Amino acid sequence: MIHSLCATEDARRLTVNWDSGDQSQLSAETLRREARDAWTTRQRIDFGEVSVSPGLTITGIYQIGRGGVNVHFSDGHDRAIYPFEYLRELSDRFDK
Repeated sequence: MIHSLCATEDARRLTVNWDSGDQSQLSAETLRREARDAWTTRQRIDFGEVSVSPGLTITGIYQIGRGGVNVHFSDGHDRAIYPFEYLRELSDRFDK
């Protein structure tokens, strides 16, 4: 499904190269806001939205098995795992 992925040079976006030859870019802010981990879900429930630090960047990208990736952010958040199917969904919604 994914051929490769990496942060852009300024670390503000995740570039996803799909096996189909398509390419998507998702901002660090979008990834942070759309994370599905427990802490982010709780913040969304308690406050109606996820607060994102100004100038948020991607500080690490770690493959999780064959089906997803864990992204670390400059605000210290490192719990979100993005299954590749979810990255595709986010790409379809936000990479316009």
